[in-house]
Parts: sequence; structure tokens; C-alpha cells
Amino acid sequence: MRILVDENLPESLVDALRQLGHEVDSVNSLRLKGLDNSTLYLQVAQQYDLCFTKDAGFVHNVRQMSFPSRTKLLRVVLPQQAAKLFVESFVKAFQQTDWSRYDNGDDWP
Repeated sequence: MRILVDENLPESLVDALRQLGHEVDSVNSLRLKGLDNSTLYLQVAQQYDLCFTKDAGFVHNVRQMSFPSRTKLLRVVLPQQAAKLFVESFVKAFQQTDWSRYDNGDDWP
């Protein structure tokens, strides 16, 4: 699975997801930090299966777009905590998720 991690999530999440065998990039590693969310989604995120963010505005903007997309943008609603604990919680939830149950713009998990 190809995954894009938004700039508002810990960079250590990239390595954790790669260790699960996924192809993962981050907005930071692609040097796109600060790029307008609509531009990010239209020009970059379309290359991925999943895109994770904590930004409710990003998700709201994508929900308003009227074109079909193969990329599922999901708003991460795990509680904020130290990066190491957050990544552990994220990975555990990730491994237990049935991705077919989620649509573009949904809150996850």
C-alpha cells in the first residue's frame, strides 16, 4: 500500500509503516511542508492509496471536491500523546483496520 503522512503527524510514523512493508512518504520528506491542502491533495496525494492527517480543515476541503479519487484521505482522531506512544497506538489500530469500511474524508480509527 502507498501511504502519504501529512506534516502534522510524527515523522517516526513513516519508518513504523515502512517496517510493516508499505511504501510511505511524508509531506516533510517530500519537502512540501506549507503547501496549500487542495494543491497537495490534487497534485500529490493522488499517487497514494491512503493519506493520513490530523487537519480537520484539510479533510473538510477534500470532502467538498466533486471528482472521484482513489486516494482515501483520513483524519486521524487518536488522542495526542508523546510521539513514541502515538506511533505505537497508530500502528496497532492500522493493523486491525478493515480499510474497505472507510471512505475518503472519514475519521479514523
